[in-house]
Amino acid sequence: MKKKLYTKNYFFIVSIIIFLLGLVAFSDNFLFDVRQESNSNPVYIIHGLLMYSWIIVLMIQTNRIRNLKVESHKKLGIVGFILAALFVCSAGYIYLFVVNSPWDDIPFFGKANRIFLPTFAILILLAYLNRSKAQWHKHLIFVGLFLILEPILSRVCKNTGLDSMTFAPLIWILFWISLFVYDILNRKKLHPLTYLGPTYWIAIYAIVS
Repeated sequence: MKKKLYTKNYFFIVSIIIFLLGLVAFSDNFLFDVRQESNSNPVYIIHGLLMYSWIIVLMIQTNRIRNLKVESHKKLGIVGFILAALFVCSAGYIYLFVVNSPWDDIPFFGKANRIFLPTFAILILLAYLNRSKAQWHKHLIFVGLFLILEPILSRVCKNTGLDSMTFAPLIWILFWISLFVYDILNRKKLHPLTYLGPTYWIAIYAIVS
């Protein structure tokens, strides 16, 4: 019973957790420091709205699958894909034209993010193309999402007074472990993306560090 409860609700609960972490991460922007410079830049505002919109659609989509509303899930899928594409474009624009720092001046996590963003875009595209293959579709989306969590996790630590170098990787690892547990309980074996995702994550950080 507990096994079924975990596997049935896994992707829905994870999407809710990431949404809540996103609210904590950027709470200073809309609650505690509303006059900060980024709040007057429409590019950041649009980027933030796209991020939240995509995650909200993801929550709705995972809930529909959880409740076996497959046709409804499919109809909203194109909206999620478009929002994800616009989110990637907005993040890419910020990296290229707003921040626009020389590569050597970018901190290691910033360098990793510039690699993970196009990886996320590729995985979301593959998820859309493989939408008829349920496990590949789900894993492509969530592995892609896990790869781009650093800005959220670092800001969560900042806004809660935690050391980001300690707690951000710890939370990140817990997400990867949760996917391992899902696979073992649901399939009795690991999906290829479940071990390739964190392997790639570690490799990129090793390279940029």
